[in-house]
Amino acid sequence: MSLNRREIPGFFAVDKLHFPRFATDSNANGIKVYSLKAGSQNAIRLDFVFNAGLINQLKNAQSSFTASMLSEGTKRHSAIELAEALDFYGSYFQTKSNADDAVATLYCLEKHLENCLPLFLEAIYESTFPEKELEIQKKNGVQKLKVSLKKNNYICRKSFYKNLLGEDHPYAAFSEKSDLLSINTDDLKQFYQTNYIGGLKFLLLSGNFNETTLNLIQSCLGNSVTKFDEKEKGQPSIKSKFGKEFIEKTDSVQSAIRIGKLSIGRNHEDFISLQFLNLIFGGYFGSRLMKNIREDKGLTYGIYSVLEPFNSASMWYIDSDINTKNREIGIEEIYKELKKIRTEQIPNEELISAKNYFLGSFLRSLNGPFSLADRLKIMVDNKLEANYYPNMVSKLNSITSGDLMTIANKYLGEENIVEIVVGKK
Repeated sequence: MSLNRREIPGFFAVDKLHFPRFATDSNANGIKVYSLKAGSQNAIRLDFVFNAGLINQLKNAQSSFTASMLSEGTKRHSAIELAEALDFYGSYFQTKSNADDAVATLYCLEKHLENCLPLFLEAIYESTFPEKELEIQKKNGVQKLKVSLKKNNYICRKSFYKNLLGEDHPYAAFSEKSDLLSINTDDLKQFYQTNYIGGLKFLLLSGNFNETTLNLIQSCLGNSVTKFDEKEKGQPSIKSKFGKEFIEKTDSVQSAIRIGKLSIGRNHEDFISLQFLNLIFGGYFGSRLMKNIREDKGLTYGIYSVLEPFNSASMWYIDSDINTKNREIGIEEIYKELKKIRTEQIPNEELISAKNYFLGSFLRSLNGPFSLADRLKIMVDNKLEANYYPNMVSKLNSITSGDLMTIANKYLGEENIVEIVVGKK
């Protein structure tokens, strides 16, 4: 049947959600393997999640450099040999250091896993951190930092985290040139031994696979890969410096602005409501901030608000770059919008439009097995219930303007706020 392009496609509200079932297994050492089977292509993704994030480092740059150096060679293969061997099978792996963990990921066709998995495990568990490659990465890091330090939004972001969380908080750890130059292979090996060799939190397998693949992974893990011994530890202390700070950059045409405060994490009962309220306020192109400050007044090319939940601290903030001559007007309008969302109920038409956008965007974010795996990782990281996402849809469908006004007054007040401006006086 051919598509009739003269007819407008039907509209369907998202009234419920089915999140695919996933399995949880443990190997002989107690390492959990989460598996989510989805997709029609025989491609798989295997994530190894380590207790090796920014929050675990003892020196600045330890976490990021260790993650990036995992692919730089082992006792048996150089970086080029590893890459070529995986490329022969149309596979590749990547590593990423995050705030709370680090993830090593292998992408490959299921039929080639038997050949690719040993190379992947070798890169993770037999990394040698060659001195020559580290020096190259250090030089690249210094050059990137030089570029970043010329950008107002980088300086603004750095100052915002340090003021909101405190100079010594791990999430506020921005590497200086001296940190990059002083890092050495011993620093990386120490972090690697503690947070990778002894820091595997869990595995996540996604894609189209069969039971043989799961058995192969369990077999390759064997007894040599040890489970991370998760112990209760205190949260890093937060030492906020609330108020306004102006940082002068004399050669700036634009001013970088960040205004925000401490907020709540994913486990909080109000998180979903606040996440949706943030969307309405500044979380998408049709938000109030965008309509007022970009569309109506033409003060900026872009402005948005973000709810940023980490394990040890969560933040909510507004971020924008505004022409210096219009800076004060822009800041004034931001606070006007903040007051308005606390004191005036959201019109029903705006509420329905935002719900449709939020739920439609969320469904698009579940498109494909690897996107589903990203959502599953959020659930595992935050110890959320298996029905978290279906419940989220139900909650959003039932939320009212009155509910959102209560949330706005609870979490978007102007007390204990940090305002950073970087630009020309």
